[in-house]
Amino acid sequence: MLRQKMIQEIQELKKCGFTVAEIAEHFKKTRGAKAPTLPTIRKYYQMDAAPDRPSDSVKKEKSFDREPYRDAIIAILERNSRCCISSIYDVLEEKYVEGRDGERLPGNQQTLRNYVKHLRESGAVHEEEGGRIYEHVFDTPPGQQMLLDFGQERINAGLTVHFICMLLRYSRLFCVFAQDHKFNAEEACQAMYRGFVKFGGRPGTVVIDQDAVFVATETFGEVVLTHVFEAFCSEQGLELWVCNKNDPESKGPVENLVGFVKKNYFSARDIDCIEYVWGSLPSWVERKNKRIHQATFRVPAEVFAQFEREALRPLLPSVYEKAPSSYTSVKIDSMPYLLYKSSKYSVPREYCHKDVLFKAVDGKLHVYDASRAHICTHDVSECKGSFNQLDEHKKDDSGDWLAVAERLRKKWNCIKFQHFINGFKKENPRHLRSQLRAIENLFDAENPPRKLVADVMEVCCQNYRYKYSQFRSVYELKKAGYASGPATQMDGAQRRSLDVYKKAFDERCAQQAPRMLEGGGVNGVTQEDENLG
Repeated sequence: MLRQKMIQEIQELKKCGFTVAEIAEHFKKTRGAKAPTLPTIRKYYQMDAAPDRPSDSVKKEKSFDREPYRDAIIAILERNSRCCISSIYDVLEEKYVEGRDGERLPGNQQTLRNYVKHLRESGAVHEEEGGRIYEHVFDTPPGQQMLLDFGQERINAGLTVHFICMLLRYSRLFCVFAQDHKFNAEEACQAMYRGFVKFGGRPGTVVIDQDAVFVATETFGEVVLTHVFEAFCSEQGLELWVCNKNDPESKGPVENLVGFVKKNYFSARDIDCIEYVWGSLPSWVERKNKRIHQATFRVPAEVFAQFEREALRPLLPSVYEKAPSSYTSVKIDSMPYLLYKSSKYSVPREYCHKDVLFKAVDGKLHVYDASRAHICTHDVSECKGSFNQLDEHKKDDSGDWLAVAERLRKKWNCIKFQHFINGFKKENPRHLRSQLRAIENLFDAENPPRKLVADVMEVCCQNYRYKYSQFRSVYELKKAGYASGPATQMDGAQRRSLDVYKKAFDERCAQQAPRMLEGGGVNGVTQEDENLG
């Protein structure tokens, strides 16, 4: 059956004097293979005028225009008039086909699409206008890129379902994970690792948006990642492609996937709790990965199995894997360390006589408490029988030196005080408290002027005198009025005041004066001196 426009064209050509053969030749030139046949042209050529509704004579019964399909379809469209046709078809399969052997729907998706169009044209349901425009995105080699994006959907019960979508660009294989609250950085990394496990490998590059979960700041292309996500990317060896703001076309396939999840899964389902999503979402993802993708006209699951699975990189263990069997539980005894492959690794002392969990990932040993809160991380030692202790786990042998340092600061604070304390701390890690306590006792006993204390500390900092004995020497020299500093005290050379030399010079001159007068010396030189010369 021809469309109304083509029938009208035949009538207009007839009025212009064209024969049936000439009209057929005209349609072959203008429409090629889609040209109507000669009998069809003759049929409408012989009519006096084009019929108003040519389809009325051959109108067929709509396959879905019967119960229970009609009411179910109208109910879905009334709830969401922009619902995706494939989602309606999927719900009808779920209600009337699954679990019933031999049952099938009365038509395919195209038949349902035509019926929904008929309902909208007849006014049974209202059609909303509007839409979004996307550009074509070129594919990448197998296993190279995975696209990731977040979405959310408010369901009837007032609950907002947050979900994360991961899509392999080449095969279009995807996975979706949902929860009842917004994803934070750690939960997003856990979902990404679950996606890697589901795919059976790691992609080379992950395409992400500038979401606060992943990106802390971005300045003219300089991206600073969040601490958790940066650690995950380093652990898994992932490269990132961070999209520009307001640029959905750069990751169009996963943007379409988020919309597909909303239209195909959420729009036609009456969801009242998150447990329903957790139960039905995995099977929905499995079904949709086996359909013909409308962009590639290929089945994602088949393309993945044939080309992309082998191109993915092997899986690596991760600290973000939440499977209980991936952690090892051990009880810490009176010694604050755990044993792993014949080597000992330290833990904080407060975990003695408590249970801890640990996991070895990529040369790192990660230790957690019973609630899986991170405690510390060690580098796995290649030497068996070694003892590995972190600096923060070492016992502080200096005692309570901070209290002594604060008392000294209150009484004798000066410009070089903190420098002086830091030097003592570095030179006396074991006996810092006793060293500072001796200085405090010295000051309390003698109560020196604050300027003297400031000068002593300045000289100690300049000459690196950070032990009590050296400090005492500098203090005694300053106290006695010596200006030479501690370096002259240590080199063993004897020093005298200039007054001593002046006195000796004057005495020598007084002794030589009578002899010069008796001998008739000139200019202070005697005859004896001239003879000797």
